[in-house]
Order: sequence, then C-alpha cells, then structure tokens
Amino acid sequence: MIIVRRTYVPKPGNGGKLLRLVREAADEMAKAGFPRPRVLKAWHGGHGTVFTDQEWESVVQYEESRDAVRGTSAITSVFEGIYPLLAATHDTQILEVAE
Repeated sequence: MIIVRRTYVPKPGNGGKLLRLVREAADEMAKAGFPRPRVLKAWHGGHGTVFTDQEWESVVQYEESRDAVRGTSAITSVFEGIYPLLAATHDTQILEVAE
C-alpha cells in the first residue's frame, strides 16, 4: 500500500480558492472511479498550503492511472484552474505504508 502525497502552495491571496478547487478535484477523482484523495490544510508553515493524500494498492497501480486521470476532462478542467493559483508546481511524494 502506498500514499501519494501532493503539496500545493498558493500564491498570496489564493489559499481559499485553491482549497475549494482541490476539494473539487478530489470529488471528480472519486466520481471517475479513482481513490478519493483526502484533503488537508496546513496550520503551520506556508500560509494556505494544501495537501492531498491518496491511497493506492501499489506504485504500479498509481502509475497505470496517470494516463486515465489525464484523459478525464472533468479532472483536468479543475486542474486548469488550480495551476495558475500556485506559487510553484506542486510537490509529489510517494510514501509506503509501514504498519
């Protein structure tokens, strides 16, 4: 089991818009049959920073999903609104569940 964690840091003044769109993207991923990312917001560190944690059975399953996600217009259209709000491209970490 892995967790794909993404970190989104907004440009100043865009944290609320970013959070709304990341939640919308998570909803669209679930509607399209992908694991729904859990959306978290930071209380410390960069103001307005948003994280998502998405659980996958394996790195292979995650990698195989990438083309399907990019081919789902309901998801990509939300990300077209997210990217202009970011201070830099989002950071992605892949974590192995070790329980």
